[in-house]
Amino acid sequence: MGIFKEKYIPRAERSERILSQLNKNKFKKSQLTLRQKRQASLKANSTYPNFQGAAASPDLIHLVLSKMAFGPSPEDASHIQSLPGANNEAKVLSYIDEQLNYENIDDSYADSLLQGSNGFTTLNKTRKQLYQQHVRRPDGNPIDWEDHIRPGRETVAATFIRSVHSKRQLFETMTDFWHNHFSVYQYGDSIQGMFVEYDRDVIRANALGNFHDMLYAMTRSTCMMMYLGNALNNVTEPNENFARELMELHTLGAENYYGHMDPADVPEDGNGQKMGYVERDVYYLARALTGWSYDGAHWSDDDDGHAPTGNFKFREDWHYDGISRVLGEYYEFDAAFPLGDVRAILKMLAAHPGTAKFLATKLCRRFISDSPPQNVVAQVADVLQQNWNADDQIKQAMDVLLKSPEFLSTWGEKIKRPFEKSVSVMRQIGFNFTFNPTESTSNTHRWIFDESGGYPFSWSSPNGYPDTKSHWLGSSAQMMTWRYIQWFCQDRDDDNGNIPYNNILEQTEAAFPNSNDITANNLVDYWYERLCGVSPDSHSRDKLAQFMSLQHLNDGNPIGRNEPIDLSENSWPEFNLERLMALVSMICMTAEFSYR
Repeated sequence: MGIFKEKYIPRAERSERILSQLNKNKFKKSQLTLRQKRQASLKANSTYPNFQGAAASPDLIHLVLSKMAFGPSPEDASHIQSLPGANNEAKVLSYIDEQLNYENIDDSYADSLLQGSNGFTTLNKTRKQLYQQHVRRPDGNPIDWEDHIRPGRETVAATFIRSVHSKRQLFETMTDFWHNHFSVYQYGDSIQGMFVEYDRDVIRANALGNFHDMLYAMTRSTCMMMYLGNALNNVTEPNENFARELMELHTLGAENYYGHMDPADVPEDGNGQKMGYVERDVYYLARALTGWSYDGAHWSDDDDGHAPTGNFKFREDWHYDGISRVLGEYYEFDAAFPLGDVRAILKMLAAHPGTAKFLATKLCRRFISDSPPQNVVAQVADVLQQNWNADDQIKQAMDVLLKSPEFLSTWGEKIKRPFEKSVSVMRQIGFNFTFNPTESTSNTHRWIFDESGGYPFSWSSPNGYPDTKSHWLGSSAQMMTWRYIQWFCQDRDDDNGNIPYNNILEQTEAAFPNSNDITANNLVDYWYERLCGVSPDSHSRDKLAQFMSLQHLNDGNPIGRNEPIDLSENSWPEFNLERLMALVSMICMTAEFSYR
């Protein structure tokens, strides 16, 4: 519609803001010089990630929370230990059952962080309210840019909060999975104003439910129609863009594409069903989808004083009223049931064995390995296909996947993407930043994290963020993510006593009630195992303990690594608490922390 265009903060201005925020909690100029010396020393002695070779596997609880959750928070690890079962495997299976039945989990704390008192005002708005208040006002007056982007901004902030604090961790990782499967670039034209509707009513409403229901909701979503252009798909000028992605990315997958082959020549399975699609199928699906639009997509929607609502709108005069042949089946338009042809096609695609295998492969790739074991893929695909019409279809498939020996034993075949890695750190250090979308400090999180390439809902192509290890091994993604982690591990609440937004100190003191045990060696061992689930190798331990045992930052002379460290001494020249928080962020740069 062209009402809004992406607004960018000039690079120079953004850089100044980032540097200002990064320096916010630092000390006087002379002390900054000392910190710079320390950072130069760290750079010279750092152990950079090495993802070669076999990864040492952590205990089962750490493994499972790193793969089906956003990392093993102390609270969740303790909760699993409290569940019934004679051993960790039995307790983990109880936890999986609990997570699959997420509706029974009390998530009131996470919900409490998403209230109006914390700056959230749009998460419960109807589709009509979102459209008329954040995209196009009924009176025709322009909408302020900040009002327009608020729903998108609140969805991102809510995503961070839920991923860090929700007890429904599997539900949150599944929400992340489906957002990448049905990917929408939220910075596309006008989409931010409606993004709450997409996240809430399409993805979250069906994340562990039924795939067909999610597919149908996605097809009618204002955001998806804005993004892939189906809102203006007219029989006089059919638009194949959405139809192609519907088959290639959302259902059958590119592996079931037979190109320009004659539809009659496409091979059939044992049940006489076409095994894939060709260009002719894309063409007919695009024609069937003509007229599927939303109120406000066309200039004529303003006629006779009507105020567009953004709700789904079927434009029968735009719709192809003939017979569409898709995958060898005929679908005829019926004026008495005008949505029937597309609904029947969507059901056929949702029930297709090719769709089940495509989805199963992606799920196993996300939760097990880049080259998932085909026996598990086949089992998950069978559950998806046999139960395609069940309300809990996805839940049943995940039950099989998560309880497979391959899921419960595979480690190090995946690495955390920037968002996963950052949230995992937040969960383990007790990060308690509110992500209030009305405060400028929340925007600073975006400016710093955005350079990692993993900011939520920001992948511009409709295929979603890549889910293979190789894509995220580049130095840019690794270093920009670490820069973000370094920053928030040491960030402080200046308005309330300059207190860190974490409980690193509290966790450390709880682990070592005898202050004489707070030594460089003990701190390294404790935090390495807490974060990575394994003990540090001798080289990493040596370098990290050397850093933690420095007596004076200006001369670099270390004290003994088994000598007590006073963490309450956080002024020049020791900065012991600052150094502890820096130690934690350094461990998060290791390969061991990046594995899942």
